[in-house]
Amino acid sequence: MDIKDRAEITARAVCELLNQRASKKLRNQVTDIIEDALLNAVLDDGERYTELIMQHCGADRDLAYKIAEDIRRAQTALITNLSSMR
Repeated sequence: MDIKDRAEITARAVCELLNQRASKKLRNQVTDIIEDALLNAVLDDGERYTELIMQHCGADRDLAYKIAEDIRRAQTALITNLSSMR
C-alpha cells in the first residue's frame, strides 16, 4: 500500500470520526494534508538518520558521506515516485 492509499484511508476515517459525509473535494483536501504530513515525516527522518550516521561514523567520514548520499538518493526517488502519483 502506498502513501496515497494510506492517506485516503486515513482521510475517510477522520471524516467518519467527525460524523460528516464529506464531499469528494473535502476528502481530497484532507488526503492532501495527510499525504504532505507523511512526506514531511519521511524527509525529517532522513535528515535525522543522516545526522546520526555522521555522528557515529566520525572516524570514517568517507563511509558516513557515502551512506548519507545513499539516503539522499533514496529520498529523492521516493519523493519523485510519490509526486508522480498525485
